[in-house]
Amino acid sequence: MNNRFLKFAVRSASLLLAVCVLTGIINFAYVRGYYYRDVYGEIQKMADVPYHITMANFGTSHGLSCFRYPEDDKSKFNFALSGEDIYHDFATLKQFSDHLDEGCIVAIPTSYFSFCMSTQEPSQKRYYIYLDRKYIRGFSFESLINAKYVPVLRSGEFLIKDLIKDQERDIGAEMMGDASGGAEELSAVTPDAGGAAPTQAEKSAPDEELYAHAKGRAESWRSGYMVAGKIYIDDNIKILTDMVDFCLESGFKPLLVTTPVYYALNERFTEEELNECYFDPVNKVVEATGVPYLNLSHDPQLSSDPGYYSNSDHMNASGAEVFYQRFTEFLAETGYSAG
Repeated sequence: MNNRFLKFAVRSASLLLAVCVLTGIINFAYVRGYYYRDVYGEIQKMADVPYHITMANFGTSHGLSCFRYPEDDKSKFNFALSGEDIYHDFATLKQFSDHLDEGCIVAIPTSYFSFCMSTQEPSQKRYYIYLDRKYIRGFSFESLINAKYVPVLRSGEFLIKDLIKDQERDIGAEMMGDASGGAEELSAVTPDAGGAAPTQAEKSAPDEELYAHAKGRAESWRSGYMVAGKIYIDDNIKILTDMVDFCLESGFKPLLVTTPVYYALNERFTEEELNECYFDPVNKVVEATGVPYLNLSHDPQLSSDPGYYSNSDHMNASGAEVFYQRFTEFLAETGYSAG
């Protein structure tokens, strides 16, 4: 009887070991494939955040595309992610606050849909990769395992597709015009994506292309955020106010930013819509905290030149260069300087 039990135990352990080894091998291949990188490619930068940062920015893909620091300048860091909400901006700031020097300039860009993003839904799986448990909304160990340690367990139908056709494409790198990211252009983005920029961020779109894109983008934001999302405005105002206060208490220099938007997209919204869902909330935070605010959303120069845009709400490299010049001029006007 003991021999039978011993044989059964050995066979079971061997089978379990074989399954674990096989799962590990498949998982190793999966995390290097297209579908995993499509979801998590942007956050690879969070694994190597430098210390002694003197200038940082957060925000959605609009902040990601506008703030382009020299690769060799480790004193500046772009924390922005596509589809980022204010809650996770604040969580990311707290996670890496010890990487920021005292006096660090902290730019907090917000987008037209930011105040209408849900403050109740659980954190996306990508945040399990780099955020501490205490910052993850609706934390679960199952999600932690599936997202961080063995993501292949939740790959489903994408596993076979990915292993058969491994398209290594880092969406975050492509948004920033990284030549290694691939050459094809993303199709229209769903509202949940928060308006991801096209893959070839160096490309400028002609006016008619931008105008057509603006129509779809406005309809997407309006239906996806600016109606049902109004119930979250007050919550997001509080989160952003707390984020600014945290910066001030930590000895950082925060400022709010609205990045440039192409005129054709601005024309798709009424003044009432933008005021209710965006500008009124931003101004409430400014009034409550006294933080400087740079609003370039309707800037006559930046909003009218199609050569500055890759689509109707994301700037290309040329636009980002002009934006950054205006940004640094604003810093000088407000008396902000790093360090």
